[in-house]
Amino acid sequence: MSYLFWKEILLTFFMLIILCSSDCSMQNHCNGHGMCDLSLNKCNCFEGWGASTDVTLYRAPDCSARTCPSWRAWSDIPTSSTTAHNVAECANRGTCDRTTGTCKCFPGFTGTACERSRCPNDCSGHGICVSMKQMARMDNALPLAPNTFYEGYDDSVTWDEDMSYGCVCDSSWTVGLGNGETQQSEWFGPDCSMRRCPSGDDPFTLIVETNCTGRKAANSIHSGAEGNLCHIDCSNRGLCDYKTGVCQCFNGLYGSACNIIDATAVYTYWSKGRGPHTKNYERVDIL
Repeated sequence: MSYLFWKEILLTFFMLIILCSSDCSMQNHCNGHGMCDLSLNKCNCFEGWGASTDVTLYRAPDCSARTCPSWRAWSDIPTSSTTAHNVAECANRGTCDRTTGTCKCFPGFTGTACERSRCPNDCSGHGICVSMKQMARMDNALPLAPNTFYEGYDDSVTWDEDMSYGCVCDSSWTVGLGNGETQQSEWFGPDCSMRRCPSGDDPFTLIVETNCTGRKAANSIHSGAEGNLCHIDCSNRGLCDYKTGVCQCFNGLYGSACNIIDATAVYTYWSKGRGPHTKNYERVDIL
């Protein structure tokens, strides 16, 4: 047989190989999660499986790996002096499970894209978990700051307005800077796990300690209105057990707020080495 004959055979063979491989068979026909571009022998994956519109650092050429939800990144490399927090898979605070397409968030973060910070201990059952955007507009959120907002610039200075969350603690009295409102809440702490004791005026002073008219609230530039109240644990005449919210009055005083004078009211010393914040004590009202 001639040289030309074998040349034609080889050319035909190679053409068949090219034709057979141009249907994305090498990519397992895109695994049913994309369309084959026959001219490029390349899979164009569907959204959620590595589409060009998906935000991800990894795209499987055969469309076999899922992508995960994305959100503004908690941290990334700024692109200018005022531009950062670009959209990232799992908000750069979790890893993507390529099998299920779900984010596995790092400790302290939650949400489908790990886009929210988790409130400490879920506020211990004594508060509500809200965003900074919500908290800024709440009159009873600490530090007290009425007519405040933190929103409207989510592409710059308030980028985390719906991402950063914190606790606003419960209280059996109204918290605020207005008349009849108290500047501190009953439950407090980052996770609302501590409880303040009953409040009262020090019976040994002429000053009304609970009067917060004109006094600046803690960590705030705002002051109490006429009739606003300060909270004085145990009337400054006892130790507050913040685990229970119960006063341990000094000798000579009694009452839930330690504001009643009685020379016969005596507390025995707490057990040596246990400290004043334990319950290991007795009170004798009358000797």
